[in-house]
Amino acid sequence: MTMQYDQRPLSIDIRLDALSPTEWRVCDKRVPESDHLSILGFIELRHGLYEVTTMDHPGERVIFDSLAAARGAFVPITRPRVHTAKLVV
Repeated sequence: MTMQYDQRPLSIDIRLDALSPTEWRVCDKRVPESDHLSILGFIELRHGLYEVTTMDHPGERVIFDSLAAARGAFVPITRPRVHTAKLVV
């Protein structure tokens, strides 16, 4: 069976790797950890809200009110967004 990495993961496929008490790397468990394609994005806790940055849209941050909702941004059925902001880099 061939794995297609371009398919969005299900909730059970998502792994959060704590980088600090306020930062998480979001990975797809279906892809080997040694493969850079396993990284889906990042979540950062800032001012009580969870900012999501995806590898698909690195200049855009989506803000959620809980870690569970932020994690849900990486699966097909997402939670309501609090705010979306485009960053100019």
